[in-house]
Amino acid sequence: MQIILKTFANLKDVIGQKEITVELAPKANLTNLFDFLDKKYGDSFDRQVRDQLTKELVPFLILVNDEAYRSIADMDKSLSDGDVVTIMIPFDGG
Repeated sequence: MQIILKTFANLKDVIGQKEITVELAPKANLTNLFDFLDKKYGDSFDRQVRDQLTKELVPFLILVNDEAYRSIADMDKSLSDGDVVTIMIPFDGG
């Protein structure tokens, strides 16, 4: 199945563009998406989404078709073909 992934700020820099299409297996969930992104983009992606000491996901929002989910609690959220997933990682700056 295909999903559309939207990213911003540092994560957009890691992926190289604001929006990409990702091919996942049927019945994939958010964890499967993050595993795919981790394999494809390696440490650059991992440093954006995980605490580097504990390797646990840091808190941030993930939107699936504009419905909010939490990185720490909702990674088992199932995805469907055509879903639009937006990763909203907070960033510092002014």
